[in-house]
Parts: sequence; C-alpha cells; structure tokens
Amino acid sequence: MIMPPIPTPFDAQGRLDAEAFRDLAQALEPHVDGILFYGSNGEGVHLTPAERIRGLEVQKPQKPPMVGLMEETIPQALEALQQAQIVGAKRVLATPPRYYAASTGNEGLLCYFTALADAGGPEVWLYHVPQNTKADLPLPVVAEAARHPGITGLKDSSGEMARLAFYQANRLELSVYTGHAPTFAAALALGAKGGILAAANLAPKAYKALLTAWRAGNVAEAQRLQARLEPFGRVLGQGGFVLLKQAMRYIGLPAGYPRPPYPQESPYWAAFKPLLEDLRAEGWLVG
Repeated sequence: MIMPPIPTPFDAQGRLDAEAFRDLAQALEPHVDGILFYGSNGEGVHLTPAERIRGLEVQKPQKPPMVGLMEETIPQALEALQQAQIVGAKRVLATPPRYYAASTGNEGLLCYFTALADAGGPEVWLYHVPQNTKADLPLPVVAEAARHPGITGLKDSSGEMARLAFYQANRLELSVYTGHAPTFAAALALGAKGGILAAANLAPKAYKALLTAWRAGNVAEAQRLQARLEPFGRVLGQGGFVLLKQAMRYIGLPAGYPRPPYPQESPYWAAFKPLLEDLRAEGWLVG
C-alpha cells in the first residue's frame, strides 16, 4: 500500500480552503491506495475542531481513508476519533501526547492508546514521528500496545532501522508502514508492508513501482529505484510541509499555502526543483 498524507490547503491569508482540499484528494486518489487526512503534512495541529469537521465533510473518498489524531488528552482524542468517522475512516493514526512527555510515562501512553482502542470506533495505528513530536514512542509501549485487538498498525517515520528490526524480531501483531522515503526499500526488507509517504503526494508512481518490484522478488530493481529516489525523498523531508506545498503548487495541484506564521516558500526549493523536474521528465509525477 502506498498512501500520501495529503496537505490541507489554506489560502494566502491562512483560511481553510475546503473545496481545494476536496479537489486535491480527488486528484491524488486514483494514483494511490488511499488518503491520509490530517497527517504530519496535513497540518492537523493547525486546525480548529470546527475546521477539522468542515474539511472532512467535503470529502468523498472512493478508497479506504485514514485520519490523523495529534491530540494531548483522552477527551480531545475521543472527539477527534468521532470526527474521523465523517469520512468513514476504518483506521486512525495517533501520535503520543507530547507537550508534557516527561510526565506521561509508559503507563500514561498505554492508557492513552488503549482508551482510543476501547472506544469501539476505527482501528488505532500508532504513529512514531519524533522529528515532529519531539516525543518518543518507547519500544516496550509499542510491544504492549500491540497486544490490544483494537491497535492494529504502526507508522514509523523515524528512519531508524533498529526500530523496524525490533518490530520484526518480536513478531508484533501490527501492520507496519514506514513514513521515511529515503529508507523505503530498507524498511521493506525489515518487514514493512508499504509506505505512508509525503513523497507519494508528488511521485506515487515511482514508490508504487519500487513496492511492486520488491513484492515480485526483484530486489535489484527495488534497490535501483531506491537509489534513484533517495535525493528526492531526503530533500523533501528536510523541507517538510512548506516545501511539499510549494512543489505541489508548482506542478499544478491545489495544495494551497502553509498557515501563518509558517512561510509560503522553502529555502530548500532551489535544491529540490531540479529533482522534481527530473522525475517529471521521466514520467513519475502525478498527472
């Protein structure tokens, strides 16, 4: 499965553009296996509850969607969990609470994820993205959470292969996906089933080709594609959602602008533009 965490479009004044959000999802969906709304690149943390609802109400997904939860407390998360059902999400992707991470402890993290899983709604997937949350998802917590029947998956965007090796070695009952494009092939070798990748907003065909080659046992082709795509994924990761939105606007997708105070243009654009153009020339981009 290749799934993009799609951006949430705002206009140049920072207002949610729900119609552009719908159009963007519909433009991307034919090229991927589903859409993640309000992931890290979806700026879910920049939305009010009312805006989250409005953004989901305009969507009409044809493939199974996923919704990100980036809340701090159980009541907040349960509200966001209920909102996810507006688009019929069967799964939610939940980061650990982070602002008071030093006080949460393993028991608090397990309490949080278990409360979501016990709510009887969508399945819960854990989301480890320490470069954004600045909070750890300890391996013992992952192993214990995996025992809950309502916690069924994990996205790991850290790029730490030792973590992927832990998941595989302990045979956790989780569907493991990577969010780190520069190590996609390595993650597949360590048991990942696919990628939930920011780069799939731009070049889903390329990452689907890599995944297809790996599944077919064509390791050499998968490695060749990974080497070809490594600079693209690495620089995009460095530029984050600001660069992603700029690149998507450049190729004609209605991704909008980052919400203030974040800049509209990325300092990584000069380095990324030629990589984008090269993939466009090779026919890998959306459209």
